[in-house]
Amino acid sequence: MRDNIDEAVKTAVQQPTLVDALTWICVWESERIVKQVRFNFGSGANGAGWDTCFKTCIEHVIAAYKEKP
Repeated sequence: MRDNIDEAVKTAVQQPTLVDALTWICVWESERIVKQVRFNFGSGANGAGWDTCFKTCIEHVIAAYKEKP
């Protein structure tokens, strides 16, 4: 799994279509958030562990896909 959004976006835009790229980044974000929640489980957190960055991920992929040669 890619460790940060920049690496993930680079992989996502290698997919054959924009829909595939967006799907890839959404799966990546889903895996990231589950890992975060599992790490924070039982810490007494107020639920913020479930915060996601889907919008940011999608925006990054769309921008990078537009720049794709």
